[in-house]
Amino acid sequence: MYRRLLVLALALVLLGAVGCSSKSESDSSGSEEKKTESPAAAEPAAAESAEISLPDGWAISDVITEDEVGAITGKTMTYFPEAGSAAQSGRPTAGYTNEGQPNTKLYIGVDVAGGESGFETAKGFAEAATIQDVSGLGDTAIACTFAGGNVGVLVLKGDAVIRIDWPTAAYGDDAAGLGSQLANLLLDKMFE
Repeated sequence: MYRRLLVLALALVLLGAVGCSSKSESDSSGSEEKKTESPAAAEPAAAESAEISLPDGWAISDVITEDEVGAITGKTMTYFPEAGSAAQSGRPTAGYTNEGQPNTKLYIGVDVAGGESGFETAKGFAEAATIQDVSGLGDTAIACTFAGGNVGVLVLKGDAVIRIDWPTAAYGDDAAGLGSQLANLLLDKMFE
């Protein structure tokens, strides 16, 4: 049985190598055959761009610095580790606070494999009357007020779901503006 499987596997490898190594032959005039790609064939390239370029187990603090968050918020920020972060399981979270100020935690959380169902679940924590679509951010994005009163954004790109929120007293209530800047900072680094 083992020998048959080995022979079958070897035959498949050889068949695959022969099929993958064939090239377009030049015609007698020396011009090479040109291939055109249909829009459907171009789609896998677009799907590849939705793959996270960071190593497994990455943490928010590996991707976004205090200074970068501070440049966007206009405040001196300090990294705040989240006890619930599960970076090794693909769910990194972190907070950044306005240095020395209480009640200023800006929360950033990612579920790298949340997908549409994870996005919809997280969207369920938004106050329905406050949900606004945000264009040009990931594949789908909303700005909203979350249960508990923080404002922020929820973004879906590929399978990754990103939530960023903050107390309005600390950073204002422009969920789409501030949230988009922070989310784009993270997205640019996640999908390099």
